[in-house]
Amino acid sequence: MTAPEIDEALSALARCSAVLLKESQAEQQRMEGLNELNEAGIQQHANGQGSQYDAEYTLLSVRLGLAIRCAKAHRDAAHEFVCWWVDTAVTAWKSAVHGTPMPYARLGAAAPDTLMLEDDLAVLPGVDEQARKLLELGSFLGAPQPGAVPGNGDDLATMITDLAARSGLSIRRNDTGAVEVVDDDDPEARRRRLWGDCWLELGIPALPGLGSELDALLVRAPSETADRLLHVTRAVVSAAMARLRMSELEDTGARWTPAEIDEYDQLSAQHDRLTHLLADYAQAVTESLPDMRA
Repeated sequence: MTAPEIDEALSALARCSAVLLKESQAEQQRMEGLNELNEAGIQQHANGQGSQYDAEYTLLSVRLGLAIRCAKAHRDAAHEFVCWWVDTAVTAWKSAVHGTPMPYARLGAAAPDTLMLEDDLAVLPGVDEQARKLLELGSFLGAPQPGAVPGNGDDLATMITDLAARSGLSIRRNDTGAVEVVDDDDPEARRRRLWGDCWLELGIPALPGLGSELDALLVRAPSETADRLLHVTRAVVSAAMARLRMSELEDTGARWTPAEIDEYDQLSAQHDRLTHLLADYAQAVTESLPDMRA
């Protein structure tokens, strides 16, 4: 892709991301409004007001359930779309600094709800060969059955299925009936192959790491541009890492202390901003590309 083509693609990603973020915010506000009405209804029932089987109250509960699911669907869709923008911006950044071409197929690697052409899948990173061999061995031993879904069990079939899903692979039968391990072309599988543990554990694309990798990408950037990119990188990493600390607190068996409750609330608020912080990151990289190419 030429520089103008890359810039046009990033501009389109920015515009579309803004649309999804706005729609997600609207659905969130609608859900919160219905939740307030529902809580008021619960309080009225607790005070002995209203019928237990009141149709209006039940309708409100149904609408709230729908709004909760709709808000989550919009939130997830906006997050995946913004992550696509981030991935494309970072790829363009590396292309500009290292002088390597960015093939058009790479643009679609992280595109949500989009299937790639078979030939275009070659732009994805290769799967860890050790993981592939383990999966092939597990399949040879008869576990799991093709089409099995990841679960929480500790048997061989479950472990093999989970490993396949985490690695962006799938297990299927070929035309002769034999079980084989193949690269999965589903958008989620592609994200897992592209971003690995960054996506699986933190829910973000693989970003240039703080330290030598980021320093190498900023070596030609003006100081103002470098400072901006460092700032947005730290903001994203901090918000993403909040998820790990929240998980630690959630796994604590003991009753939380007031300090831990306060810490969890702060971490949750910080993590809730992750998608918007990723959009800020992508915008910063997009706007910095002319400086990187100079």
